[in-house]
Amino acid sequence: MKVDLTPPPWATHLQSDLTDWYKAPVPVSELVPFELPDDAFFEYAWQDKAGERRADPANNNPRTNPWWDFACHLTGPDYRPDPWVVAAGVRPLGRVLRLRIASVYFPGDRQVLVYSPPGEAESSLATIYFQDGKAYYGWGRVSQVLDRLMAAGLVPAAHLVFVTPSQRTREYGFNDDYLRHMVEEVLPTVESRVACNGRRTAWGASLGGLCSAYLAWDNPELFQSVVSQSGAYLFHPGMDYTRPWVGDSAFVQRVQSEPARPLAWYLDCGTLEWLTASNVQMSVALSESGMKVEAVLRNAGHNWENWRNGLADGLISVLGSNA
Repeated sequence: MKVDLTPPPWATHLQSDLTDWYKAPVPVSELVPFELPDDAFFEYAWQDKAGERRADPANNNPRTNPWWDFACHLTGPDYRPDPWVVAAGVRPLGRVLRLRIASVYFPGDRQVLVYSPPGEAESSLATIYFQDGKAYYGWGRVSQVLDRLMAAGLVPAAHLVFVTPSQRTREYGFNDDYLRHMVEEVLPTVESRVACNGRRTAWGASLGGLCSAYLAWDNPELFQSVVSQSGAYLFHPGMDYTRPWVGDSAFVQRVQSEPARPLAWYLDCGTLEWLTASNVQMSVALSESGMKVEAVLRNAGHNWENWRNGLADGLISVLGSNA
């Protein structure tokens, strides 16, 4: 697919998935037509003289990015959303339990939602712990995806636990207190209300994917699998989070240097984002260590459109073998 964008009169630069947005905006004087894969989902915005990002007035596609109202998108002729993606407005069919969990590691109570499919609230089931729980529950609509997969007979029932951070970067970024909070406070509280059959998955996106990997890696007696979507494996302790494309892949180094854990991994990532190379490196390191790993790359960026398209395959990967 050839993309030939015409900048509005006020635009000075193009920011997009191809430039890691603000890492290296393209001056409009240097902008030329470029090629994207025919199945790509591509996001972009124009930058004005004040450095503000603004939507393309010539792009009438609906805004799908829940973070940025200026993010426009284009799709290639072969792009199709995953057929299991659930549209907004469809409600989950089962029970939603709302918990508030006090912590000795962080101030205030923590908000946790627990979803159990219809008729399964009292069952002992595999349990999936989602970081960025509010986003996975609301923007991802993963509970509804589970409902649909169960109706099709592709996966068994599971409890889904949605954990919402308070200070996301501080908590998810190499923070042992957060991992202790999950193990010592969240898991016992949740599993005093719903029964886990001993099978647990840690699941997250971006920095939440990295946090989920650490959670399972350091607690293999509790977790058996990890689903990581665009995991921030490039990151390292003490890094400058305003420059997320600069890092030395601290967790990948642990995988390469430490004994393998009895964990199964499902990794997905976009090809139009700065974390692609580190996710490929992570997949290779896991495979070379002898661990089971499924790795998927989609021609998309670092966004919820991409991650929603991976929800069904992630659920099938960690639950399907139990059906």
